[in-house]
Parts: sequence; structure tokens; C-alpha cells
Amino acid sequence: MDVPRESPHVSVNKLGRYLTATPALRKRLIDNQKHPPDPQYLRYPEASQAITDFLCHGQDEALLRQHQHRLATTVFANEFDAHRAQLCIEAIEHYRQLHPRLGLHGVVASEVGHEPPALEIAGVSIRVWPQMVLQTVDRHGNNKVGVMKLYFSKHHPLDERSGQYIATLLQAFTEQHLSLLGPVEPKLVRVVDVFAGREYQPPRARTRRLCDVQRACEEIAARWPVQ
Repeated sequence: MDVPRESPHVSVNKLGRYLTATPALRKRLIDNQKHPPDPQYLRYPEASQAITDFLCHGQDEALLRQHQHRLATTVFANEFDAHRAQLCIEAIEHYRQLHPRLGLHGVVASEVGHEPPALEIAGVSIRVWPQMVLQTVDRHGNNKVGVMKLYFSKHHPLDERSGQYIATLLQAFTEQHLSLLGPVEPKLVRVVDVFAGREYQPPRARTRRLCDVQRACEEIAARWPVQ
């Protein structure tokens, strides 16, 4: 049953869309966040896990093939789950083709826990939820840290502005929650739009974007009680 969230919450992907949306779409996005769908209708958890396994265990392409094979040979209880499995197979294949262009050789990836902390801005909890922590060591032996978030949508690819807003929030998340691992390396902060075959990194000029996020969160918090 749909249980409305009492306090303002928004996923980082939806906030990225909100920041570039029309007024009507902004209103709909808030409503969808307040009345979230049943988790069983999320379409890409298996693809996310497959790509995470691949990156965290040596970047061996055979792992991606194993996940695809498992999804292709599983007998599902209903048509929805079978269709979801096919979408995940396609997503894994798109990532397999994209991966060589991401320049992740020598980067150590580790899985983020299932419930990472949120970012709190203007009374709104932003669920950033990157899938992986990325780490490298510079030529002086100093550890550098970043995160990767996978974005899955066949029909709503990220545009440049949304991608940069999400990357900006990923960098803020890394600075707030992962600083003990070392300084943030912006080149290790990645938003990967799997189906579009694109990645986004934080822009150098972040102040204006963070101000936009602040204003958007203020608007979401104000509208939440009446939505």
C-alpha cells in the first residue's frame, strides 16, 4: 500500500530532473516522491548489481556475461519480472560497450552499503545512493576518493544540465561522508547514463548549481505538506 512520506525526501535523480523541469513536471515529481511506488516495480536492481560486481571484482567481463546468462535462463513467475530481466540484460550490454571509454583502469571500486546516509539541504533529505566508492593513489602516494552512480532510463536520458547537477550533489555527498578516506578527486565522481552511453562529472563552477539546489529544496519543502 502507498504510504506517504511525512518529511520531504527526494532521490538525486529526480532532483536532477526537477531542476530543469516545467512547473507541471515539478509538481508531479514531488507527488511521486511523497507517494513512492512499491519497490518491486523498480526495473534495474539486477543490472545495477551486475555492474557493481564487475567493477568491484577486477573488471572481468566474464562477470557481466554470467549475470546476463543467469537473467536470460531464469524462469520468472510473471510477465513483468520477465520483461524486467530483459531490460537488465540490455542495460548490462550497454554498460559493457561503454566501459572501455570510462578510463577506470587502475581505479579501485568498492560497494556502497544498501542505506548510505542522505544529504540534508533546506529541510529535504536527498537520497544520493551511489553504487560504488572509487579510489586511486596519486604519484605522491596520497589516496583520492570519489563515487559512481549508475543512471538507468531508456526513455528519459540525462541532459547536460541534469547530469551536472547530479554530479555536483555526488561530490557534495563524497565531501560530507567519505572525507576520512582522503580528499575528493572530482575526476573520480561519475554519473553514468547507461543507456545513453554518457558520463557526467562535476563542473568546476559549483557555487551557482549548489544555490539552485538550495532554492529547489526550499520549494520542495514548502510544497510537501500540501502535495
